[in-house]
Amino acid sequence: MNSFKCKIILICLLLTLAITFPVLAQPNDADDGTILKEIIIFGRHSIRSATSDPSSLAQFAVDPYPDFSGVPKGYLTPRGQQAAVLLGAYFHDYLLNEGLLTGDIQTDLSCSYFRANSIQRSNITAAKFGAGLIPGATIPVHSYPIADGNTPAVPDPVFDPILANVATVDPVRAVTEVQGIFSSGTAIASAYSGELSLIRGVLYPPGTQPTPGAPQGSIDPTSLPITLIASTSTLYTGGVINIGGLNLISSAADPFVMQYADNFSLDDVAWDRLSLDALSQQTRIINLIFNIEMLPPYLNRVQSSNVASHVLRTLEQAVLGEHVCLPGIFGNNTSRVHVIISSDAYVIGLAGLLRLHWLLPGYQPDYCAPGGALVFELRQSIKTKEYLVRVFYTAQTFDQLRNLTPLTRDTPPAIMQLAVPGGSNSATDLDVRFTTFKKLLSEAIDQKYVQPFREEVPPGVLDNVPLD
Repeated sequence: MNSFKCKIILICLLLTLAITFPVLAQPNDADDGTILKEIIIFGRHSIRSATSDPSSLAQFAVDPYPDFSGVPKGYLTPRGQQAAVLLGAYFHDYLLNEGLLTGDIQTDLSCSYFRANSIQRSNITAAKFGAGLIPGATIPVHSYPIADGNTPAVPDPVFDPILANVATVDPVRAVTEVQGIFSSGTAIASAYSGELSLIRGVLYPPGTQPTPGAPQGSIDPTSLPITLIASTSTLYTGGVINIGGLNLISSAADPFVMQYADNFSLDDVAWDRLSLDALSQQTRIINLIFNIEMLPPYLNRVQSSNVASHVLRTLEQAVLGEHVCLPGIFGNNTSRVHVIISSDAYVIGLAGLLRLHWLLPGYQPDYCAPGGALVFELRQSIKTKEYLVRVFYTAQTFDQLRNLTPLTRDTPPAIMQLAVPGGSNSATDLDVRFTTFKKLLSEAIDQKYVQPFREEVPPGVLDNVPLD
């Protein structure tokens, strides 16, 4: 083969790669003929401590779990607070450049809305993200009361419509559909044997084994049966299906990602028994759980229609203009920057209604990293005045979290614009006409599970949320 033919083949290969793999870039890093009119950042809380107490974790492994430096169970860690500020600072730079923020504290506060579901880690993430977004401001985070001593949290109907009695779920129907996708659950252990083996090797390395009756290391959660049946406890969003052993597997492995992100010594991250790639791989169990609990079509509509309705009406509010005030929106008719923070299950559920998928460097497909967010932008064409919706997913990489890397437009988090199935017919442009986006999301939403607007009482600003 002569050199000319070699050059032609090389060029063709490079062009193919350029077409096949999307470039992770700023959501709008060049003048594309549109103006950003509104943004909804619908994200997960940042780095938190383990959600199980030390005594519960002790039964899952041969070694004691490292402590999160006294941070209460499930609370945002100090480094999680810093990571949230850094992500907010990136959006500060981005939205200043886009003209949606001005740099004046009061002006920017007046057009911004912050909301969190009623748990400490979400509320503080929203506040800290806001501190980076609007430097110098005291951020008003709207939230229902969080748990305090013997007083349980007040469920937010937008995020947890089942527990808030906004949506009624039929567990039998849910289980029938789930078993139509995953069978009885008995084949899951085989299908995910690689991930379960990784987790087992962390909890009980070679030469060790569970010791029933001992104060530690009494249970190997990866050996427990996985059975997909209806939950017999209080039903809540994400808790309709009893997933058997998967619950304890998730509890046992949950701290590993947070340990790495929180800059634990590598000797303490899963006891130095997982490479970074393996740390990522074992999170496929988390995605599996959400595929069971949040994404089957019936459960997806029941659990995510109410929040999706708020996203859609908030975008529509901006299209109609300030002279109209729609009920069932985030914020009010003048809000243009919306920061909505909750948990990964709710982010995954919302994405499911639109059949959105993403893949960021270092993470598994569709994994919702600490602080990761779905972002909905309403844009207007300068030329045609038509409204467009641009959707992307963004998250700090594992190492940006671990190193608390400052984020700017020049050093952004990982970002990927998402294809909305049925949304764009363009070969080069993933933006969706608002009219098309409205049709797609309206068809995905089941109004039976949307709270009547006249019954909605949005939460006020929650003060005195503990930092630690």
